[in-house]
Amino acid sequence: MAVSIRSIIQQPDSIAPMIAAIDLNANPWLSHEQRFFERLGGRLDQDTVTEYSACHQANGKQVFSHSRLYQGEKLDRVMVNRYSLRAGRWGLVIFAYPRLAYDIPALLLHVGGQPPERTLLTLDLAPCSNTLDLEPFAQIARIQRAALQLPDESLPLLEAVTSPYLLHCSFKPLTPEQFFTAFDAVLECWCGYLDRTLSDLIPESQDARRARILELKRVIFENDPAFPVFTQSFGKTMSDTLAEAAFGGTPGLTLHEFQDVPPPAVGHWANKKLGLVWNADAQQRVGEAPAIIRPMIRRIIEKDAAKAELSRITVEFVRQCEQKYWTGGSGA
Repeated sequence: MAVSIRSIIQQPDSIAPMIAAIDLNANPWLSHEQRFFERLGGRLDQDTVTEYSACHQANGKQVFSHSRLYQGEKLDRVMVNRYSLRAGRWGLVIFAYPRLAYDIPALLLHVGGQPPERTLLTLDLAPCSNTLDLEPFAQIARIQRAALQLPDESLPLLEAVTSPYLLHCSFKPLTPEQFFTAFDAVLECWCGYLDRTLSDLIPESQDARRARILELKRVIFENDPAFPVFTQSFGKTMSDTLAEAAFGGTPGLTLHEFQDVPPPAVGHWANKKLGLVWNADAQQRVGEAPAIIRPMIRRIIEKDAAKAELSRITVEFVRQCEQKYWTGGSGA
């Protein structure tokens, strides 16, 4: 029997027309989502699902998120999320984590942006142990990276927890049709891991996988730019619910560990590698954000400051970044 929990942040009488106004068929990633379920087949219990939906509309802008949670014999948590942060900008996120008894990589997918001209992609089979043989994925990744003409480089914010073969691009030309073949090949490879991996009940091995999966979830959570938007649009309670959907399970993040952390002492921020120092009021401005997203905000601002060849970050520059990334400006 299916279990369905839907939480929609709006007045009850406004829910129906808002959801009806969302053209799900305009989502260019629906075929990829469908292919995921086709590939998984009986490996996933698709009869039991927990759903979380949120929709916020104001001043002609609409933010939408719909997450579904599944499990399988070897899968502790599979989160499939379709979202839209702006009109016409759809994204698909799939996070699939193994049960601790199985040495299987975690499937990480985030694809969105404005295809075909400006597509954002992250796709990886992230190892959950130091002993996992990644060569099957490495072969697939090399072929698909060349076919899609993706950069052969790491993603600095995630490189500590992802594989060396991660496929990604940041707002580069990539059509959904081009990506479908690559996604299907990676899915087939991942299903191979699911099928051939036997249980490993050695406590030390499970403890090591527990630590690795928890670190994976923490790093992704701290660097996910969607949650500031969700918090602003839906409120903290719903944003935390969506975060729990993505990063809960066994092991799961304890969200309150990231909350109510006081801002760092003003005047202490500097990035020697990039040759940057922060003005006190600029650092204080970032300190007003929730503790969980401060590291991500700082990295984004420092990256933009380095591109602009700045040596000092002012509060005016911080506000420019806010306008660009978080308040509907022209940036990504």
